[in-house]
Amino acid sequence: MRFTLHQLEAFVWTARLGTVHAAARHLHLTQPAVSHRIRDLEEELGIQLFERHSQRLAVTELGRNVLVYAERVMSSAQEMARLDLRRTITGLIRIGVDESCASVGMPQILKDIKESYPALRVDLTVGGGVQLLEKINSHELDAALHTGQSTQPDVTSQFIGLTEHQWVAPVDLIVPDGDFLPAHALNHRIVSNAPPSTLHASASRWLASDGYAFEDYSGCNSLSLMVSLVVSGHAIAVLPASFARPYVAANAIKVLRANPEVPPVSYYFSYLAHHRSDTTARILDISKRNLQAAGFFHSLGNQDQN
Repeated sequence: MRFTLHQLEAFVWTARLGTVHAAARHLHLTQPAVSHRIRDLEEELGIQLFERHSQRLAVTELGRNVLVYAERVMSSAQEMARLDLRRTITGLIRIGVDESCASVGMPQILKDIKESYPALRVDLTVGGGVQLLEKINSHELDAALHTGQSTQPDVTSQFIGLTEHQWVAPVDLIVPDGDFLPAHALNHRIVSNAPPSTLHASASRWLASDGYAFEDYSGCNSLSLMVSLVVSGHAIAVLPASFARPYVAANAIKVLRANPEVPPVSYYFSYLAHHRSDTTARILDISKRNLQAAGFFHSLGNQDQN
């Protein structure tokens, strides 16, 4: 019997995420590539691993037995790959993250860094995108996860995804039926970060799309406080969708159907060019993988579930 780690990886992540589309996105592969690996594994084992339930794939009874062993093999392979890196990735790395990333993905990112590279120390700074950009440009940080893009020659900014922003409001706020328009927003108190900030720019551009200036708002530098003000009925706001998601799920706030849609915002991993490339490359991989798994990035609309 011959099967590969790539085949097991495709099977494990499709089983975990429920669709080939999600597994392909996680593994940075095409959907046909993931499907092909799963078919090859099924042929090698002589069993069917998945059956379709609605829009998702469910692991068959025989497949669940295979999954137990496949996860063990994958775990052992990952440990083997880390043997040398666990010893050589050492020292201190200073990482900056914005508040949405800190809330949504950073706990798991830090956990994975600690488990993978126990000799590496992380100094974490949480701040706004503009603040983080200034800090990495002045070499106060070694890396940053943020919405800014540095133009400094000694700083590399790598695009890693798009983040979604959305208008949110108190659940009992009375708004006109249908689309939420810029003219409607001006009838309510708005809370936002002060400029220059990504959230302020998002709200400002959205209002300007219908000819309105963003001048009357309550300034706030904390996403947590902003969402609390929305929950309490004090204001409406533009918030990162990943940050607002648990409050929406708990029916503490509601999403307004903005027209036009609030454009997604580019998200970057910036790092000092002179910093150790092996360290930054692995921090980037861990960060991007966990943020994708947490639903931090905006879907570009590929809805194929096969």
